[in-house]
Amino acid sequence: MAVILGIIAVLIIQSVLFAYVDRLLKVNRIFRIWCGAVYLLPPASSVIFANKIPVLIIRTVAFVSAGLLGCFFSFGQNKLNARLFYSRPKLHNSASKIKNLNLSNYEVSISLPEDKRSQFYGEEVYKNKKVHALNEFFESSTMAEIQNKITADLKKFRPNKKHTSPSKKLVINSSVEIFYPQVRGFIRGQSFAKVRIELSATVNNSLYLIKKYETLYITDGTDKEFEGNLNMTMEQGENITVGMALRKTLDQFYADLNRVLTLPPDQVILSGKVIDSKTREGVAASIVFQSDSASAITTVADGSFAKIIPRIRQEVRISSINFINYAELFNPTTSDLKMIEAEFKLQPIEKGVSIKLKNILFQVSTTNLLSESYPELDSVYIFLKTNPKVQIELQGHTDNRGNAARDQELSQQRVNKIKNYLVVKGINSKRIKGVGFGSTKPLATNETEEGRKLNRRVEFVILKN
Repeated sequence: MAVILGIIAVLIIQSVLFAYVDRLLKVNRIFRIWCGAVYLLPPASSVIFANKIPVLIIRTVAFVSAGLLGCFFSFGQNKLNARLFYSRPKLHNSASKIKNLNLSNYEVSISLPEDKRSQFYGEEVYKNKKVHALNEFFESSTMAEIQNKITADLKKFRPNKKHTSPSKKLVINSSVEIFYPQVRGFIRGQSFAKVRIELSATVNNSLYLIKKYETLYITDGTDKEFEGNLNMTMEQGENITVGMALRKTLDQFYADLNRVLTLPPDQVILSGKVIDSKTREGVAASIVFQSDSASAITTVADGSFAKIIPRIRQEVRISSINFINYAELFNPTTSDLKMIEAEFKLQPIEKGVSIKLKNILFQVSTTNLLSESYPELDSVYIFLKTNPKVQIELQGHTDNRGNAARDQELSQQRVNKIKNYLVVKGINSKRIKGVGFGSTKPLATNETEEGRKLNRRVEFVILKN
């Protein structure tokens, strides 16, 4: 019995030790398989030797031979385990899939990325796995490796640089928020890498593009695009997985860079997402762009969109079933950006919800609507027409600079003016109530002009949905 208990104790100690070594070194797959086979040797093997050679000696000899075999395969294929042999690799160079970006006319410079990873430690990336600090793994720093990757890519996008004189200067800046691989094994396990980088492109000191790009690449090592093989070390698997995630992230940027560099000067790309203001989930919606002429698009299912529009001041109107219509004036002439990102938040239709009508404006101390008010009024009309069961209460508010009684009267008259506009267009008057509150319900202080501006407003409240 003592012998049996001794054998069990040795097996437990060896198993724990091997598990620790395996986790620490992340050894070659063949080495691991061989060691696993060694540990399947039954304690009864000692019987073969008439109990003259202890099981521990048998396993020790087998363990050493397995280690030598693993080293043989690693050296033979020039794939050294980075932690075992203290050699650090370069970042895996996954080739760009972008083919039509031509930078021959640009003098390109790429700055060292700003490292912001520590600000995002604790963020969940995949299946409850959270980002945490990682030891430097590559031949040079991670930021330098990313810079080298971008530099190598952009050199390939300048095929005629020897035959042309660059007429423009292109500067690429970036900041890295997440650069995180997690290898859980291949075939039976899913490994992943997440990369998020903010990249910007400046041409002759004009900022053309600034945007965050993100990729979560998941692989079991058998998908067609995976650039590794099943005989790689765990470190090689991490390197390849994160290298491919980086390539996918950068290719998004290169595609956008090509679009903005080839865009006519009188146009701009508006891209972004329509989301639920409460859940922040994407919402499929219709978007109308109104300037001298109107154009419309429909977002994809997750609410994302991209549209080339004229570089002029225009109105954006958004509608979606079960949401309150949204309208906003958009002026792309205030910056040099050729791609502008926007996030539009739609309010779900719920009883008691209050919606501020930002673009309904009146002449001072009158009930005369300014011309820029009508697009938003029409948006309210479309909302009521699309949702025939909804009843609303229009509410008018002023600041406190005038006579209180006069302010209350003026706010009531303005509300009546808006209600009348909607009724004339076909909305049943019983669905619309109107109340003028004057200066009795301020949102902010009336001591500053900014506060008074916030207090002068028209809004509506959902009474019934």
